[in-house]
Amino acid sequence: MSTAARFLSAFTGSEVAHGQTTVGKTGRTGKAEAKSFVVREPLTEEKVQAHLDGGQGIGSIPINSENKCRFGAIDVDDYDLNLQDVCARVAMSGLPFIVCRSKSGGAHLYLFLNDYEPAGLVREYLTEVAAVLGFAGREIFPKQDAVLHDKGDVGNFINLPYQRAEQTMRYALNAMGEAIGLEDFLQMVEDRRCNLSDIETILENARHVEAELKEYPPCIQTLVALEQGFEGRNKVMMHATVAIKKDRPDDWEEAVDEFNRRYIKPPLSSAELANTVIKSHQRKDYGFMCNEPPMVNYCDKAKCRQCKFGIGGGGGPSFFPSMDGLSILLSDPRMYTLNVDGQRVQLTLEELNSPRDFQKRCLYDLNKRPDILKDQEWGRLINGLLAEAEEVPAPPELTIKGQFLELLEEFCTSQIRAMAPEEVTMGKPWTNRGVTSFKMAGLDEFLKKKDFKSLNRPQIQQILRDLNDNPDNADAVMRVKKEDGNYTSVRVWRVPEFDTSDVELKVDGEENSEIPF
Repeated sequence: MSTAARFLSAFTGSEVAHGQTTVGKTGRTGKAEAKSFVVREPLTEEKVQAHLDGGQGIGSIPINSENKCRFGAIDVDDYDLNLQDVCARVAMSGLPFIVCRSKSGGAHLYLFLNDYEPAGLVREYLTEVAAVLGFAGREIFPKQDAVLHDKGDVGNFINLPYQRAEQTMRYALNAMGEAIGLEDFLQMVEDRRCNLSDIETILENARHVEAELKEYPPCIQTLVALEQGFEGRNKVMMHATVAIKKDRPDDWEEAVDEFNRRYIKPPLSSAELANTVIKSHQRKDYGFMCNEPPMVNYCDKAKCRQCKFGIGGGGGPSFFPSMDGLSILLSDPRMYTLNVDGQRVQLTLEELNSPRDFQKRCLYDLNKRPDILKDQEWGRLINGLLAEAEEVPAPPELTIKGQFLELLEEFCTSQIRAMAPEEVTMGKPWTNRGVTSFKMAGLDEFLKKKDFKSLNRPQIQQILRDLNDNPDNADAVMRVKKEDGNYTSVRVWRVPEFDTSDVELKVDGEENSEIPF
């Protein structure tokens, strides 16, 4: 098997599309400007070889037509990331992931499976792995549990490593954090293929905590299980106290002191605990500090909602889903597909623009009612999604131009077409010598009967010009014979004859000429 074939096998996914990214200049933040778009063609060995040789960079959509996948990834898109530290975390966990440097200097943590597994299940495991490794909240691929195939959706792609393999900056790393070559990477893929049951076993060991913490937020469970200490002990205790008060409302102060002594390493002093954490919580009831480090790095919202003393069972005051993976279907009008808590939701422009309309769509499609953000907050959120959005070409029938071309073909080839050149004056199309000629008024009347009003006349004329190799030949003067035997000039528009199985109609003994303007 060729190197390209082995690479393609490693990243097999969607059978109908793949991704491409054009990278621009690198900004002050370290992030490279990029334009991402979907190509409605499957990945092939030829495309992979071009990628490896330094040609067009490609991405793979992990999820296939059966909503299953054989590989997944966690995208740690941090530009000051210490890749050696990432490799050390993965090695220490025992997880069979492969760390690759991304195009922007972050890390892609790849999981390669022996068999195809449901995308939703793979996402659940990857989300938990990300939290265990301290990379909670990062992008997960596949980005959705299921793809809306019937609505033109294909899913989201991840850019692949080893573009320009001989001198690549998108390389895999070994356990010591050293770059390895393409052949070594492909061998590592085969060596580290696994089953989801293997991941489950490792996670069971990683999340082993005391029984009394089983209903606490996952971030607390993970931080406790780390055992090597962590920064921000005050914040962790403020955060943990929220859960402790839910668990033991009658003696929560004593429970906080016990938690500090058992799980915080080194523990806060008794005075510091009493004067900061306990005194603060005596004054008022605080909420969880989910967005503060180190908790944010180990957060698993989906699991937390199921925990009795987490944001779900504890009756959190609000709910807003995770949102990512915006795709723009270039149809008329445009349609937007978004991952909402891992489920694909198709939105109109109005639903994307309005938080209230978005809420209604979630109620209808997901049976979930997210909170309504303020307009400024919503604007920041949507602008961030648009900046990373992938463009998906629409089938011609979903575009105004495509609809017009279908009607134009029907006009030029249907039974209303002219039997003789003279009938052009009656508004009928005349086809001769590979060219169809017609009066604009005849086409206008046909489109009116079809109730097509999406293009004005200048727009239609421009499309007609584009159909001709030489746009100047699109309009002409056609000379036709009148009933009295004299000739007259008729202004017509011309397009190449549409491919049809109909027999071409000819009129013997008649000649006509067309003179371009």
